[in-house]
Amino acid sequence: MLDRPTRIFVFILLLLGLARHLWLAWYVHPFADDFSYAVAGMRTELWARLVQEFTSWNGRYFSNILLLRGPLVLGMSDGSILYRSTAIALITFTCLAAYRFLVQTFGEALSTGTRWMIALIFVLLFLHCMPDASEGFYWYTGAMTYQLPNVLSLFLFGNWIVFHRRGGTPGIGWILAQVPLIVVIAGCSELHMALLVLVHSAPLIHRSIRSKRFDPSVTGLFLVALACGAVVFAAPGNATRGALFPHQHEFLRTLGYSVAQTVRFSGTWLVLSPLVLFSFAVVAFHRTMGSEGAFSDLLKRANKWLVLALPFAVVFVSMVVTYWPTGLLGQYRTANVACFYFIPTWCFAALVWDVQVFRTWGWLLPDPRTRAFQWSFVLLCAVSFFFFGRDGLVTSDLLSGRAQRYDRGIQEGYGMITEAVRNGADHVELRPVEIPLSLHILPLDTSPDHWLNRSLADYFGNAALDITVGQPLPKE
Repeated sequence: MLDRPTRIFVFILLLLGLARHLWLAWYVHPFADDFSYAVAGMRTELWARLVQEFTSWNGRYFSNILLLRGPLVLGMSDGSILYRSTAIALITFTCLAAYRFLVQTFGEALSTGTRWMIALIFVLLFLHCMPDASEGFYWYTGAMTYQLPNVLSLFLFGNWIVFHRRGGTPGIGWILAQVPLIVVIAGCSELHMALLVLVHSAPLIHRSIRSKRFDPSVTGLFLVALACGAVVFAAPGNATRGALFPHQHEFLRTLGYSVAQTVRFSGTWLVLSPLVLFSFAVVAFHRTMGSEGAFSDLLKRANKWLVLALPFAVVFVSMVVTYWPTGLLGQYRTANVACFYFIPTWCFAALVWDVQVFRTWGWLLPDPRTRAFQWSFVLLCAVSFFFFGRDGLVTSDLLSGRAQRYDRGIQEGYGMITEAVRNGADHVELRPVEIPLSLHILPLDTSPDHWLNRSLADYFGNAALDITVGQPLPKE
């Protein structure tokens, strides 16, 4: 692996790279559904509103709780601080979950420092590759619905790995840890519900074929996932929301667009991001490790074609779950989820193919113990996480003051709305704000009757207030 001076230098780079994303979080503000959910949470009893959401909008029985009791119910002053702190905490929590997953996967085969390095690289790669970081971490509504279950799934999948490493004999503690994770994750979004059902069907089928019987613990957890999925799927509100989409439940449209979007996003991550280069580095580093251990045995025994199909299957399933009920991709929240799982499954596929195919063909890779390779790796981290792609935009937003100007502009708008409500005004025109280039933020509409503008006015205490925005600023 890396020698000590290089390892320290890489750690500094990775921590600085992560710090930029945490710094950016301190300039974000609520938008879109954040305000409407906050208003609903402040004005209705929680249980009554949850029932209303279930019967008239969706079956997300857990994430709806977090949305209706989000930071903004505390008011804008305290809520803004908690809103930003939530984004910072979620990024940090993702790093901790990734580290824990590596502990469960590799045990003592990797040192503590190496596990932390891989965890940081994974999170930074995800932040780099994800189609919409705003909806991933910086927008509370999207983060609680999609990224929180992403993170929790790392604990769930890590527990399954421990289960198989111990010979498939679960204890009561292991089962009790899995059940609440399944219940929470499945209750956050339709996509995670579908993924959990598929994931839990795999060990059920595998073990039933091998042992000619159904394992009670595996079967029980599958039934829990299936029951939670049924609650989300059968919610009456799904039909109400689905009625807004004229192309829902069209098989050929779903199939065609799902395939096209799978090619699009997979190709983007493999061709227009540093993922392939990092996967080469993972393979090169793995060649310097010993071939003993459960993980090495898995690399030798896994079906290489199924493993290669896995990252693309994850993207395809994510697209199907999106297109079937709506007929369109819409926001990139589900693509973010696909990216989260695409990165590790692609690297796993690269390792399997190296062990089973490339080494037998005699394919050579640079020795990671050489100075040239190690400093090339340092350069890859520096360029990828500071200057290339979205990371370059993050650096630009922070150093140019664009993120700070966005913060000041939004704060000024809040002040103008507050003053208008206090004075009983009928109309207020806000100045346009400069949106950071690294974030996709849905701005207020020019029409005061747009639902975004109405939600904001309602949150500040006067739903009848007409909020308009001046002419947009020219783009740089």
